[in-house]
Amino acid sequence: MHLINSQLVCADYNKEYPKISHAKGVYYYDTTGKKYLDASGATACVTNIGHGVEEVADVISEQARKVAVHPAHLFYNEEIENYLANLCAFAGNGFNHAWTISGGTAAVENAVKLAFQYQRSKGRQRKKVLARWGSYHGNSIFNLDFGGNKIRRDYYEDLMKDHPHLSPCFPYRRPSDMSLEAYEDTLIAEFDETTKTFKDDIICFVAEPVVGAALGAVAPTENYFKRIKEICEREDILFIADEVMTGFGRTGKNFAMEHYGVVPDIMALAKGISSGYLPLGAIMAQDHVINTLKETGKPFLSGQTYSCIPLAAAVGNANLEYLKKKNLVENAANIGQFLKEKLFQLDANPFVGDIRGIGLFLSVEFVKDKSTKEPIENEFAFSKRLEAKCMENGLTIYGCKGSYQLTSGDHILISPPLVLNETEATELYEILAKSLASITEDYQNWLQN
Repeated sequence: MHLINSQLVCADYNKEYPKISHAKGVYYYDTTGKKYLDASGATACVTNIGHGVEEVADVISEQARKVAVHPAHLFYNEEIENYLANLCAFAGNGFNHAWTISGGTAAVENAVKLAFQYQRSKGRQRKKVLARWGSYHGNSIFNLDFGGNKIRRDYYEDLMKDHPHLSPCFPYRRPSDMSLEAYEDTLIAEFDETTKTFKDDIICFVAEPVVGAALGAVAPTENYFKRIKEICEREDILFIADEVMTGFGRTGKNFAMEHYGVVPDIMALAKGISSGYLPLGAIMAQDHVINTLKETGKPFLSGQTYSCIPLAAAVGNANLEYLKKKNLVENAANIGQFLKEKLFQLDANPFVGDIRGIGLFLSVEFVKDKSTKEPIENEFAFSKRLEAKCMENGLTIYGCKGSYQLTSGDHILISPPLVLNETEATELYEILAKSLASITEDYQNWLQN
């Protein structure tokens, strides 16, 4: 184990960290030779094509020798042109415009900037972003403000302007006497009423198609997004899909919103867009959004050092080609179902409340009581203890909190590389089951003492 030196700002100053030497496929290896199955996809849902892909490494080297970066307001480049064309083709559904950036927070923030400029181009003075509690849209102050991850945002509240928030669509946590249909109706009524309360002031609605770490792979009810989109179109509120975690095959579709038959106006992309080989994000937009800006004669009023650079485009293109060549979107759907069926065996555990997710975007929520869904006490830190035990046993998962009333409730996110096969998925399950049995025993003893 390796104690981080004092020069590095890190998550835990007193923790000893394994020192990683290399990674390959779905495994990390530390300097002692121990291997860890990457079941979180880094943090999280990043390593879609797996670790150590030579084709991508070669592309990085080749492009870096040609040209890595240039000012996007002065030059264009064939590598960028080819990548954006391929990216638009991969997205389909009318996404004919794309722009790259350096990561997920920047992608979502620039998606909102684009929506803001769209509204200004129509002569409107709208200034509110509508999103949901229990969501996470990035770590800038602005993104935390309209995002709904209470644990992450509370410390910075003094810097926030309080954008409106809606209830999450969280079927497992709906009232016990309410049907899915009635629950969906209630949420749609809330959305409709909120748009009336903030009449002519809402720029856009931002949502993760399947909520990520904040709630744990929570998919919506069947027609939720279709009905939301209808209201957005009626009010000319742009619908932004935050596909930072769910894009590039993670859920068994190219993009997760495809599961719900909804085409957003703008998508924000990152993580699996480069599988971590280079920091990269992107926004994609429909014709009507960009054409509205063009009519004013003004370009998109944003620009950053690493937007639309050749090196990022080369990596993005190599990642996309590998994803397609290896049929990883289809593999995510198939192996995801295989792994989910394995995870269902955990339901025998007295503290497993829900097993959910789509493709290789899965979660297990833990509760003190299955019938009441009462959360496990915060003091025990169930998910973080499980994360640590899994690490000890050679598995990296993402232990999370916030699935109950935003600040309590334990769950884990499971989002391994999309190259995962059945043998590796079985290994993942077996280590998780073994680790969970150990923490379950610890928790039972804790309750008795």
